[in-house]
Amino acid sequence: MANIYEITNQFPFLKNLEESGEISEEDARAALDVAKEDLAYKLEDYCKVIKNLETEVSGLKSEETRLAERRRAKENAIERMKSAIKWALETSGEKKIPCGTFTVAVQNNPQSCVIDLSIADIPAKYLIPQEPKVDKKLLLEDLKASGEQVAYAHLEQTTSLRIR
Repeated sequence: MANIYEITNQFPFLKNLEESGEISEEDARAALDVAKEDLAYKLEDYCKVIKNLETEVSGLKSEETRLAERRRAKENAIERMKSAIKWALETSGEKKIPCGTFTVAVQNNPQSCVIDLSIADIPAKYLIPQEPKVDKKLLLEDLKASGEQVAYAHLEQTTSLRIR
């Protein structure tokens, strides 16, 4: 059987043959009916494959979620254990303890800056200028509400495929 592109290309070809008078209207309609039937079978096959792939994707997503939850649980266990080690070192007053094949130590991190006031109170030389961003949701709402055309934006309607 032909692929979806070959089947689809038969429609304009058959219409051109009919318009040019090379085949009768009855023969063209019969050929178009066959092409439509072939296309329906091919589309059904595509839909079956799509449904199978969607099922696989759904299974993969749930597995990703399950694995992410396991990863987070292990990361949390690591953080709890590190916190317990740090607490033990700080409580004992020790900065460094060799323990078998490992050595654990508490050290100072580099200093960091903590902002105590609002951004309006900070001198301009410490502020990073940023490009303005368009609030597309608000713009869409306003365009829909007003129904007017504006020079800087327009409404666009696209289509999507639904398989039921």
